[in-house]
Amino acid sequence: MKKLTSEEIRKLWDEFWQDPDRNHTYLKYASLVPDSQDKTVLFTTAGMQQLVPYLVGKPHPQGKRLYNTQKSLRTGDIDEVGDERHLTFFEMLGNWSLGDYFKKESLTWSIRFLNEYIGVPMEKIGVTIFAGDESLGIGEDTEARKILNEIGIPDQRIKAIGMEDNFRGPAGEIGPCGPCAEIHIDRGEEWGPNDWDMGENDRFLEVWNNVFMEFYKNEDGTFSKLSQQNVDTGMGLERLAMILQGQQTVFECDLFEFIMLAIQDLVDKKYPPFEKHENDFSDKENNTTKHFRIIADHIRTAVFMIGDGVIASNEGRGYVLRRLIRRLYYSVISLDENAKLDDFVKNLVDQINKKYGTYYIEISNNTESIVSSILNEISQFQKTINNGRQKLNEIMKNSSKEIEGKNIFLLYDTYGFPVELTKEIATDNGLAVDLCGFEKEMEKARERSREGTKDVFKRGIDWAKYLHGIPATKFVGYDTLETQDSSVLKDFEVDGQRVVVLDKTPFYAESGGQTSDTGSLILDDGEELKVVGVENYAGVYLHFVNN
Repeated sequence: MKKLTSEEIRKLWDEFWQDPDRNHTYLKYASLVPDSQDKTVLFTTAGMQQLVPYLVGKPHPQGKRLYNTQKSLRTGDIDEVGDERHLTFFEMLGNWSLGDYFKKESLTWSIRFLNEYIGVPMEKIGVTIFAGDESLGIGEDTEARKILNEIGIPDQRIKAIGMEDNFRGPAGEIGPCGPCAEIHIDRGEEWGPNDWDMGENDRFLEVWNNVFMEFYKNEDGTFSKLSQQNVDTGMGLERLAMILQGQQTVFECDLFEFIMLAIQDLVDKKYPPFEKHENDFSDKENNTTKHFRIIADHIRTAVFMIGDGVIASNEGRGYVLRRLIRRLYYSVISLDENAKLDDFVKNLVDQINKKYGTYYIEISNNTESIVSSILNEISQFQKTINNGRQKLNEIMKNSSKEIEGKNIFLLYDTYGFPVELTKEIATDNGLAVDLCGFEKEMEKARERSREGTKDVFKRGIDWAKYLHGIPATKFVGYDTLETQDSSVLKDFEVDGQRVVVLDKTPFYAESGGQTSDTGSLILDDGEELKVVGVENYAGVYLHFVNN
């Protein structure tokens, strides 16, 4: 195989699809934030999302043959990032046929690109095909098998797999989908036996998925035939670069190497990649590896998210960004608790801009705002967790194997300490966490909140007479979990229930079936009040509190 840089792969990708024999048109990548009409997903998870209307029959203004490199973001495995294979942000190389060519051309061209353009030997290529499914009324994809045989892939390197692994799409709950053929590359004998058990044996790594989109998944879970046959393919750039550069994980390929070197300089520690294949964080060195990888992945993802207009908040896309930055911050201070965060963030953002800014101008055009957004979120978080971290340290000293659910809840409820961060720190210290117990405590708190506030709020009380002249409350919870400059506009009692009104608040008020936030209010005289529920009356937030 050729040892190619990511830039060389990009160049060959363009050359291949623009060749007159294939005649594909470059499709500009979509934002990580899907079109406002797409309510199925929070983020762009694959290149086909912007093409859904055209996969179901609408003519595309650029024609029927398209290709690109698409920014993609998947959030289901955030807690797993830090091991040898999980990422949140990645780049997907893709090509599409919108009712034009189908299986034969798609498979032939995919194998040709791998073999002739980037130098993967034919004997190192294997493919999984769709084994069929009774619910769809179709059997094994013998057509794909025959095409692969003709290309030069024998039956011993073809494996039929069922619906769960070899049927792809839609991006959300409904939409275009279909069976697929997943192309694998043999990484060599050091990774396992030569059994071509693709999907089970780590020796054979999937690099390119050819999806033959001929179905539409309906809201009731049934499938119907599309009016046209389409091809949707995707190949992860990071994974391909890792294989071609002979690295064990994506974090050692050139798409991450520059970030790792920058982190090394900033924390004065060496990145120690695994010398063995299994995922093992049982010793201090591997824990260092984990934090390097979390920083590298999360800073890169945050840069791309903010570049596409995402703002840290308490819900939706904003909460994903907030969670990534918090996890990033914890990994930084785990490597160097005295790290100069301003220099750290600015340096890494600058490095990412140098690597990606030519391809993605939304990064090069917004580097200053990206840096300030990350630093502002870290600053807010530092205020939130200082006391919580001290309490967590006390709890860990008194915990032999596991942090109990009631203590996780105490950290969350009283100190505003995120559950995912409790889990992260506990894992670093060899402790398990009782998340089931935490959920039980949460439900108890919700019930106390409902019981403690519903009677007084629903009793037909004339709140207007208590709130005369009080302006609407400014809700700041999208930007911060706490605020230190709120003013008490009114503090009063109704039927034994104390109610506090602030000029601005980070507490979410009960709405649309979603329960309100709980937490603490600390008054100027030092009195601490437990907020057990929040209701919105004509724009004024009523904080129901207990001493």
